[in-house]
Amino acid sequence: MPDYHSAFDGGEHVGIADLDTLRAFQKSWEWHHPLSDEQLSYAGKRGQIRSVSYYHGGTTLYEFSGIPGFWHESCLRDLTLSKDYDKEAGVAAADYYTITTDRRASLPVVVVRDPAGREMLVAFQFAFEHVAESMRAVARVRSRIAFEGKYGFCGIYEANKRFLDVA
Repeated sequence: MPDYHSAFDGGEHVGIADLDTLRAFQKSWEWHHPLSDEQLSYAGKRGQIRSVSYYHGGTTLYEFSGIPGFWHESCLRDLTLSKDYDKEAGVAAADYYTITTDRRASLPVVVVRDPAGREMLVAFQFAFEHVAESMRAVARVRSRIAFEGKYGFCGIYEANKRFLDVA
């Protein structure tokens, strides 16, 4: 994930990666907050994020309620990307939304569009290229519905299309 931009927020319920993924991370990670052997026992479990913090340099670290240690983002999983979740809402946001930058009335903005080209979100951002890249990184690891919730907009689903024709 880009510096100082988390994919998950405090209070969210997430999954912890499988044991092979955790072991690979433990073996390859050479910097701060390595995974402990105790943390490996939580592979495949679910937990609620208690807090989100950033190590010097921008690495996102997570703490859980009732699960020990600091956790790196690559060790966490979006529960809504499960094959058991709603097939329309639970697709990867990056496979659905396009995130671009633009200037509107000379202001830098990030634009999120659905496959039909509709602008679902237009957000003014000074560092708009950096923010757009951060949002693209989040979109790769979050479902469509989780991405919408994180950035504060609603997508268009078959179930609610009937509301679009209301004047």
